[in-house]
Amino acid sequence: MARGAVGDFVFLDCEATKLLGRIVEVRLPDGERLSVEPTLGTPAEPHPIGRIQLLASIDQKQTRLQRGLRVHPRVGDAVYLADSALFGDLIANALTSLDKLTLDIGRLDAGSGINLRIQPERLFGRHCGVFGATGGGKSWTIATLLNQIRLAGGKAILFDPTGEFADVPSISKHYAFDTDEPGTTQVHFPYTQMTEDDLFALFRPSGQSQGPKLREAIRSLKLMRAGGGKVDSMSTYESRLLIKAQKPRAPYFKALTKHKDQVHSPLCNFSIDDLPEQLQAECVYTNDFDTPQNWGKADPSAIGYCETLISRIRTLVYSSELACLFGTAGNSLAQTLETYISGEDDDIIRVSFKNVRFDHHTREILMNIIGRFLLNKSRQDAFREKPLIIILDEAHQFLGRIVGDEYASVRLEAFGLIAKEGRKYGLSCVLATQRPRDIPPDVISQLGTLIVHRLTNDEDRQAVERACGDLDRNAALFIPTLAPGEAIVIGPDLPAPVPIHIHEPLTPPNSKGPNYEAYWRKRVKSPSTKKGT
Repeated sequence: MARGAVGDFVFLDCEATKLLGRIVEVRLPDGERLSVEPTLGTPAEPHPIGRIQLLASIDQKQTRLQRGLRVHPRVGDAVYLADSALFGDLIANALTSLDKLTLDIGRLDAGSGINLRIQPERLFGRHCGVFGATGGGKSWTIATLLNQIRLAGGKAILFDPTGEFADVPSISKHYAFDTDEPGTTQVHFPYTQMTEDDLFALFRPSGQSQGPKLREAIRSLKLMRAGGGKVDSMSTYESRLLIKAQKPRAPYFKALTKHKDQVHSPLCNFSIDDLPEQLQAECVYTNDFDTPQNWGKADPSAIGYCETLISRIRTLVYSSELACLFGTAGNSLAQTLETYISGEDDDIIRVSFKNVRFDHHTREILMNIIGRFLLNKSRQDAFREKPLIIILDEAHQFLGRIVGDEYASVRLEAFGLIAKEGRKYGLSCVLATQRPRDIPPDVISQLGTLIVHRLTNDEDRQAVERACGDLDRNAALFIPTLAPGEAIVIGPDLPAPVPIHIHEPLTPPNSKGPNYEAYWRKRVKSPSTKKGT
């Protein structure tokens, strides 16, 4: 029983070829289970049975591991406990080269203190996932990756939903959508980068009456913007609103044809402040009774149907919860990202979502808009020569969700599309979450390298197993027993699942919860605290 323990790495001597394996089970035959109990006399010699998961082949000439199994062991082949120094050399030689840039992310568990160094292309080239339950070390891993990216000269954007990375020294600049976070620059993301579907998900018009009128109002405002405040011979109000009541219809449709590119653009390139008034101006009869070629008079019933939507738009556009989109305080985050992408001054920037409200699905819609903006930049080849890494913490909050109602909804798929097609454009993402089961299967399957910390939920482990062919049920058995800071690294460019200890960052992120002991002790000592009997 002392010749091998579960989790130990072993070498299998298959004559000309050697294999690497890991012990996943040790047991006694049923007839010998009582033989290990303390008894008088000479104890019987047990015959333990071990089950080994075969991981990779060993290239003895280059002293490195290779993916796949060149041969399969036969009865009688010898099994040896892997020497920690030799195991570390095999892993290191398989992942690094003397003339290649590498990132040092952790120390091999069974590698005699050898650090795991991976080339950036292998770690981020096919996207990366960082999974782990609360307290497993997920935040440490992100902080370590940020530090290694900066030391290597890379560029990355961190989206921080909780604000725990505010003190990480490897971040060059910090941006937030309010002024409550010290050391950050206030920004807003202009609503002109939103789509009509985003607006419909926010404003929630009813499908039969309000929805068509809202689309007409948006079309009219786009036409006003395209025509510079004038639309042929049609009358306008203060060059802001398009007045239709009892006006000819023909000039309107002529203008639509003339400015069709601007009008049919999915982006909201119009004045959002004028939307409630323009919506009311759209509430007219289809034809004038006396002059059929004109629009009719104002329709009181249509205005009544749209009154709730008009009130809702006015409330939301000027609400503090949506100031990150419709407000103008601070700098434009879109312009800030443009400058960051084209410049070389900053290595890593952080965008904090700490105080972005959950009301009206603001967080999800805002993140989706930013992701769509970066995806469009990648399609314009902005990152082909300057690759960029996006790190999204708490990714389960933003992926695979649909916001809105049965009349109008928007699928939050921007980061899913980045995972599917961003790699070929030089835009890579790191998705970090404690709930892998909530990541859509078509997204998680696109992640090449996985850094898996402790996961205790069966559904989370099964989601990781389905996403990665190298992590079968045998290897997944070790995931619930991983210590804080310990992880298994899996990927197509790694010869086998590798257990490592993530390096502790110089300044760990502030992911601690409330200190109950300190507060309760303070209350007990306070003379003003009333104690019960």
